[in-house]
Amino acid sequence: MSTWKKLGMGVLATGLALTLVGCGNSKSSSSSSSKMGKTLKVSADPSYKSYMKSVIPAFEKKNNVKVKVSYKAMLDEDDALKLDGPSGKGPDVLMAPYDRVGQMASQGQLATAKLVNGRYNATGKKSVTYKGKVYAAPVTIESDVLYYNKKLIKNAPKSFTELEKLTKDKKYAYANDKSKSVAFLTQWTNFYNSFGVIKGYGGYVFGYNNTNAKKMGLNNSGAVEGLSYMTKWFTKYWPSGMQNVTSNENFVTSQFTSGKTAAVIDGPWMAATYKKSKIDYGVAVLPTLNNGKDYQAFAGGKAWAVSNYSKNKTAAQAWLDYISNDASQKSLYKSASEIPANTAARKSAVATGNDMASAVSKQYDKDVPLINLPQMSEVWTPAQTMVTNAASGKMTPKQAANKAQKTILTNISQKYDK
Repeated sequence: MSTWKKLGMGVLATGLALTLVGCGNSKSSSSSSSKMGKTLKVSADPSYKSYMKSVIPAFEKKNNVKVKVSYKAMLDEDDALKLDGPSGKGPDVLMAPYDRVGQMASQGQLATAKLVNGRYNATGKKSVTYKGKVYAAPVTIESDVLYYNKKLIKNAPKSFTELEKLTKDKKYAYANDKSKSVAFLTQWTNFYNSFGVIKGYGGYVFGYNNTNAKKMGLNNSGAVEGLSYMTKWFTKYWPSGMQNVTSNENFVTSQFTSGKTAAVIDGPWMAATYKKSKIDYGVAVLPTLNNGKDYQAFAGGKAWAVSNYSKNKTAAQAWLDYISNDASQKSLYKSASEIPANTAARKSAVATGNDMASAVSKQYDKDVPLINLPQMSEVWTPAQTMVTNAASGKMTPKQAANKAQKTILTNISQKYDK
């Protein structure tokens, strides 16, 4: 399962007008403009049109370069680069979600990049680093957060103990099965969401802080304990439909937007949908687990990267320096409501008092950088099956975890150990 079907929906466009962005307060790490080509080809998601129009003029003036923008869905552009790049049709600069950065770098599609000092925290830097080298400049940060219905509960639950207490309230009984509750819902069959529980209980994906794909921790005692806790929700509290991987996401959304569910865990990409439903909702950090530990979700987001096929890498690096500066990043937040990766711009976003900006920022600091090893692509589907096997009772949590890890390691060995 690709987690980035979600990231593809992550832009929460607001249509707000932008002011012209200056060149920022940090010195460029790129070479002088005299070494640049006359034209820089940049690919951006269509949702960024107004933003790009506002930031391009200042860049062109400063660097004496003409920016030619093409608008194409981010993931489609990433997929196309392997063919368009060598043929000369591809862009010099494009965007990619963090887990694609490592994959594309391993395939030789991305050039190494330089990051201006002081703009990012350690998590941001790690998100664009593959085998010790930096391949992109972080742009946005994302994380699962807790949404709650303010008309049903006054304050956001701070622990899963509180969430379990809500299930005892009869007003949250599921309409088609009164023995089940819809007080709290989340799509744990999606490993992007369930990883935070596994991690919080002591499990992990790859060894040595997710840098060694030959060592895994999805079936250690902590991971099994976390899986067992999730299984409790599937079997004791939730309707059986929560196990259906093709429909449970829509079920969670419909229950929350219809005012039947008090709290859900999902990403910032859902805010637009919830806003359209006119639910009076709040956003908060994820509740602590029953072992007292943090729910450590994946720290996701997007980055600007330079195509390795580009013949104008100097100008491309200058673009990365410019588009990641404080002013450019603050304008991105104003335009698209996406939380900036730049730490100064991120603080500015939080200072606006927006609860989404605050929740994502606080949760991001607890999170684990989204794994950008190419081998991570082998994890999503077996991890999903692990959850459903345990939830359905077909296997014990230990058996389900053992099978998932064995499948993943076998697939990695067959595809990567050659």
